[in-house]
Amino acid sequence: MIDQTGALDLDVEGEKTHVPHSTVMEARRSVMTTATGLAADTSASVELHIKDPAGTRTVSVQADGNITEEATSTPNEQQTPTTEAPISPIAPAPDTERTTTADTKPEPTPEPAPTVAPRASRRASTATPAVTHPATEPPAPKAAPVAVLEPETDTDTDTDTDATQAPEGVVEQAPMAASVEREQVAAVEVAPTRRTSMPSFVDRPDAAAPAQTGIRGLLNHFGFKLAPSGDELSQREDELVVSRHWAGPRTITVLNPKGGAGKTPTVICLSAVFARLGGSGVLAWDNNNSLGSLGWRTFDAGHEATVVDLLGKTDYFMTADARVGDLASYVHHQPADQYDVLRSDDRSGAKARHEVNGAEVHRLYAVAAKYYRLIVKDSGNTERGDNWEAMISHTDQVVIPVKSVDDAAEGASRILSALRAGDEHAQALADRAVVIVLGCTPAHGKAKLNKLADDFRPFVKAVATVPYDPSLVEGRIRFSAMLPATRRAWLRAAALIAEEL
Repeated sequence: MIDQTGALDLDVEGEKTHVPHSTVMEARRSVMTTATGLAADTSASVELHIKDPAGTRTVSVQADGNITEEATSTPNEQQTPTTEAPISPIAPAPDTERTTTADTKPEPTPEPAPTVAPRASRRASTATPAVTHPATEPPAPKAAPVAVLEPETDTDTDTDTDATQAPEGVVEQAPMAASVEREQVAAVEVAPTRRTSMPSFVDRPDAAAPAQTGIRGLLNHFGFKLAPSGDELSQREDELVVSRHWAGPRTITVLNPKGGAGKTPTVICLSAVFARLGGSGVLAWDNNNSLGSLGWRTFDAGHEATVVDLLGKTDYFMTADARVGDLASYVHHQPADQYDVLRSDDRSGAKARHEVNGAEVHRLYAVAAKYYRLIVKDSGNTERGDNWEAMISHTDQVVIPVKSVDDAAEGASRILSALRAGDEHAQALADRAVVIVLGCTPAHGKAKLNKLADDFRPFVKAVATVPYDPSLVEGRIRFSAMLPATRRAWLRAAALIAEEL
């Protein structure tokens, strides 16, 4: 029931809901949207009993989107058309006009004609041009009904030409013309293929799922079928981009020579987003020769293996006898976030720390690229040496984290300059780089982050901002422990990176 103020009282199988709307028209549209979605989801017709200021009526919504009015008790029925304005905008675009015309006209005989004539025109035009010739002769209007009934998206040039030559009013002759058309098609009919003889049961357009979050998602739990909001659709698009797989492995390298600039949290969060949405196969590699902290801020797998232990087995893992399960003794799987960690040599005390050289980077990369689809590298605090050169040579995408302080921004500027001073590959990485501005204190709000982002935007491919989150400051990082706004920001950053991969 809809009152004069636009308030809607909806009863769906005993589930009663009150939803205020600004106008009666808006309430009608809401009702029809709900009914159309329910009919499509259940593949069954939905019957609506509507009472509003215009009167009481019953409307049937079919699973294919057709809408018909079955009865009415409106006093002014003789002056008011039965197909009201709220119904036509809700119905699917191509068939609405045809459906309402069928409802208002008493004779249903023209209805079968559209199901034959369009198909006949297409087959004839693909098999031989002879069928389209009569349309150019003044006495014969055979092609005219085909032109009128063809969908507007048809790209057949011959049909479009016939439509411009056909005289007005020939639609009235559709049954006779269709009969003649069928006789002509019979003479040029080609043998049907499996594709043309049977309909496809899977090649259907994807329909957006109803809203699952926010107020719309809450209302959908009470029987509504409300469409997702713009924000939810944007999130779904980012999730789709991040979840895609590529032909061959990809490597993301996180760079900033300034210590404490946010490289390790960036590696962890990006690895978690890509692994959660893309189905594992992600390795977070700590390529830091100066005691990297990736191992400290992630969970161990019950052993203490580091990159040094894997270096002793690289030849074995490149053989046909090696198994992916054997890597579990050398990397540390993160159960909740579904990625693996290759720790740097974090031994301290009397033991000498091993510094990985360029040749060893190549060996480790060969193993990683064989067993993982995505490698996310945490770099050290230098842009010199053969380790750096080897790391950059395997990089497909550079990510530069910048905390919202001036010294971290200066480090990002220096690393971009170092890349642009390198070879052609390094210069291309600088041009496609993605900068992530991280809020490092609660006092640094959107204005601070956006200002820093605007400073970098002219020099890189894209810039993302991530708000301050206490779970990123210290301790082990778990993606699920972050605030919803933080998780959404990391998803957006990952989508910007994935677009470049």
